[in-house]
Amino acid sequence: MTSAPEFDYGIVGGGLQGCLLAHAVAWHRPEATILLEERSTELCGNHTWSFHETDVAEEARGWVDPLVAHRWPSYRVRFPGLSRLVRIPYATITSDRLREATLALAARAAVPGRPGGLVVREGESCEILSPTVVRIDGSTEISCRAVLDCRGRAPAPAPGGAGYQTFIGHEYQTPRRWPPSEPTVMDVPTDQAAGFEFLYELPLGPHRVLLEYTRFHELPGCDESRAAELIALRLAEAGAETADLIRTERGCLPMPYAWADSRPGSSLAGGYAGGWYHAATGYSMPLAVRFAELVARARPDRIAAVVAAAAAEDRLRRGFARFLNRLLFCLVRPEDRWKIFQRFYRVLPEERIARFYAHRFTFSDAVRIVIGRPPTGLAPIRFARSFISLAKPVPT
Repeated sequence: MTSAPEFDYGIVGGGLQGCLLAHAVAWHRPEATILLEERSTELCGNHTWSFHETDVAEEARGWVDPLVAHRWPSYRVRFPGLSRLVRIPYATITSDRLREATLALAARAAVPGRPGGLVVREGESCEILSPTVVRIDGSTEISCRAVLDCRGRAPAPAPGGAGYQTFIGHEYQTPRRWPPSEPTVMDVPTDQAAGFEFLYELPLGPHRVLLEYTRFHELPGCDESRAAELIALRLAEAGAETADLIRTERGCLPMPYAWADSRPGSSLAGGYAGGWYHAATGYSMPLAVRFAELVARARPDRIAAVVAAAAAEDRLRRGFARFLNRLLFCLVRPEDRWKIFQRFYRVLPEERIARFYAHRFTFSDAVRIVIGRPPTGLAPIRFARSFISLAKPVPT
């Protein structure tokens, strides 16, 4: 075995959580040394991460704001019988912007004589040996004051214990100006025979747009033909049938209502691996930023205790998010699931919507979300069976 310099922080995984964590630590602790290890040959993959600007606490804006690629003052949702402009600022971080900012942070840290700094290593395998040691490429062991697992691999849900949010997004260069508008977060077609599905529209510039098909389903696969159909319809509606496809992204996010035991490991996990995401929406940013702030503000030897305390404090919200998923996938028939979301946007004022997406909702907010006239198409027997069909009890 060979030896290597010691780092204050070892971050394993160069996706959203890992890169946010590197920026947070560099902002709050500029004297710290950081190792960011990514097994692929490029940081950040190929993604678009959107969020409500109210998801980010004021104390984190100093390091989050420079990462934002696009901003809008509001967004829209469309359902059969409802169209609403939601006046909550909306923003997007792209893989390209996050990658560029993270590599620039590492380049600034490489200036001789400058304390602290970020070292990025790509294209190497990384094994976490302990809470303070990682092994690179099977040979080099590196000691750190704290190792953070940000590889993004969530524990497998218990059998029958989760639904899935799958999506396929196409980014286009359009021959004519895209109709100026705010993002459309949910454009729900009348035909919902395949379960809850919608088109997500993100105008990225006068001649640039991301159109993304999303489906909430019991199975993790994405319906490619249905995605192509809805995206083609939107392009035709905008007079952009000849638009050039320049990028495609795909994803599948678990929406758990019960979990098997957590993935075993000896390190502190962020992102999906550690449960730091919004289980009921799939949005990553609110809790990924919160985890980064917790880690960056704590002493390395206190990180585990600080994160555990924050997770315990958030336990009821996480449980409620899982309960909402159980209602969605077990109580409501697939063709009627859209009514849950229509009601959410019909009855909730913007301040409650903002708190829900930020994962800072109150008990009163939770009550308002679930209390009211239920949608049609309920399956109470299936809902009751969902509590007893799991091999293990559902944690709360």
